[in-house]
Amino acid sequence: MIYCKKEYDLVVVGGGPGGIPAAISAARMGIKVLLVEKNGYLGGGAASGLPLLGFIDKMGKKTVGGVADKIVKRLLELEGTSGPNMSPFLTSLTRINPELFKIVSFEKCVEAGVELLLHSEVVDVKVDNKKIKQISVSSCCEKIEIKSDIIIDATGDGCIGYLAGASYFKGQDETGELQPVSLVFTLGNVNLKKFLNYVISNPDEFILPGPFTTGKYTSEYFNPEKGYAFMGLKNLIKKARKNNDFNIPIDRIMCGTTPNKGSEIVVNATRTVDIDATSPWDITKGETECHLQILHLIKFMKKYIPGFENICITRIAPSLGIRETRRIVGRKILKKDVLTEGEIAKDTIALAAYNVDIHQGKSMSINFISVNKAFGIPYGCLLSHDIDNLILSGRCISVDSFIFGSTRVMGTCMAIGEAAGTSAGLAIKSSCSPSKVSVEELRNQLLKNDAVIL
Repeated sequence: MIYCKKEYDLVVVGGGPGGIPAAISAARMGIKVLLVEKNGYLGGGAASGLPLLGFIDKMGKKTVGGVADKIVKRLLELEGTSGPNMSPFLTSLTRINPELFKIVSFEKCVEAGVELLLHSEVVDVKVDNKKIKQISVSSCCEKIEIKSDIIIDATGDGCIGYLAGASYFKGQDETGELQPVSLVFTLGNVNLKKFLNYVISNPDEFILPGPFTTGKYTSEYFNPEKGYAFMGLKNLIKKARKNNDFNIPIDRIMCGTTPNKGSEIVVNATRTVDIDATSPWDITKGETECHLQILHLIKFMKKYIPGFENICITRIAPSLGIRETRRIVGRKILKKDVLTEGEIAKDTIALAAYNVDIHQGKSMSINFISVNKAFGIPYGCLLSHDIDNLILSGRCISVDSFIFGSTRVMGTCMAIGEAAGTSAGLAIKSSCSPSKVSVEELRNQLLKNDAVIL
């Protein structure tokens, strides 16, 4: 094995929604930044084709700005999105072309001066006196030893915190159960006109879950220019299940249009339970089962759903969508009472606007709790309780499992990422630990960069 040694001011591990804005915002402050990503592309969950959620709250207020907003604006120029659009149950959705999202992520990183290291995974972390002194990265039979003043864990699974010995939560607080995994895929050749006629004429098929049971889809919502998503088909699923034509542990299907011209639908309907995505054996099982479920779903859709008779697969996400694994314990833990407090706290560094959305395992249902107004994420949720120079970003931040149902979505993770990268930049420029960064200075810098925190 070949050994190589490197040094940086900041290393961001994970090139998804939590890592990309972190690296960009820090590099723009003039520090030396390395972004490490295990895949050969940037984008993480955004590479699946799912829409970005959390950009607008139920009151119609913008809740994500800064780097994330600039990425969306660049996608608009390339016709890779139609921008944020309100939704009956998703609050808002921002459709994206996943391939263009990957390209724009590269573009923005290069523009900011971020150094990239792809096809590389951290395999070891050395800690001394509560500080990470070095990480070891493995790639292409080469081991790279990297020293850095600060590390941002944007791995989604809290891998750096775990390897550094930081305390963490895993799964639902009461049971430890992990939300199921899914593999997103995209279909072409959908007869959208025929399908939408079915949707409008069969409202009972599309009664929304939980607090949205009185909501209905209207013909105005299904605007092809703005795009839309839908959740339903419960009756068709019941019928197919009775006929032994449906065996996936889910009680409704989630689909939505893409920003591409034509008749594409992105589908979130595969589902495998009892998968711990931090286990290589489990995640392999999940990948296998979900891929096989796609054939089952296509057969069901062709037979039962009007407008889907001639569908074809146009794309399968490059990897599983992981809803839940580790959350690293921070200096603060954001808990469910934040929804009843009303005021956004003074130490807020990002806003969360998506509903609490917790996928149940064997019960096949989804627990939705409406979030009517955006709530704040405190800076302390991004700071590891145990490791002084570790900043958390994306879905591994310090929140309880209930609030995690809201903060885990990609738009919110992008806002968190910008705050993480900006705080790292301030810490490095002031030669202090992240916990010593002035929250007031951090907030002022975020506002200066058009982030939304109020």
